[in-house]
Amino acid sequence: MVSVGSCSVDAFSQNPAPVAEWPGAEIAEGVAFQGDGSVTLDASAETGLPVLTFWRPVLHDEGSRYPVAGRMDCRIAASQGPFSEEDFDPAKRHKAVVEQRKEQGFIDSERLASGTDTVKKLDVIGRRNAPRSYYVLSYIMARDGDRLIDIRRNCTFVFGPAATKPDVLPFVNRYTKLIFAFAEQEP
Repeated sequence: MVSVGSCSVDAFSQNPAPVAEWPGAEIAEGVAFQGDGSVTLDASAETGLPVLTFWRPVLHDEGSRYPVAGRMDCRIAASQGPFSEEDFDPAKRHKAVVEQRKEQGFIDSERLASGTDTVKKLDVIGRRNAPRSYYVLSYIMARDGDRLIDIRRNCTFVFGPAATKPDVLPFVNRYTKLIFAFAEQEP
């Protein structure tokens, strides 16, 4: 395990530090992950592929009189292979595992898709009851010529019992970033 970096205590405020100060690492050739928090690079025991872990404290209802403290934990991994139009479909990737995820207690509540001819993304937002947590599972696929980069970003959020239904996707977008060296656009 390699510690890629961590931010100062000041960076853990709800306002993110400038992106240039975020620690990060390359997860595939031409693709880097950055996060405003603690980033660690490891290898998957199952595949040997690099896996980045990221965490930071977060506040639900941060603008209210009684914000609820929580934690954001993410795992990011990427694989690459030859490009095929059929495989360039994040919704198809999720559909292949949705039943298995239901059996594991994941309850999907919302799916948001976006994309271009170069990068496609599907964010699956939901919760688990035991242990009580919320998640954003992102399928991000990028085309680089004849190469397809397939990225999973799985962020889990644990809050105190006072958090009723936190809106977790903005935390993912606020504190994590993928950078594509070969693409004009970033997700």
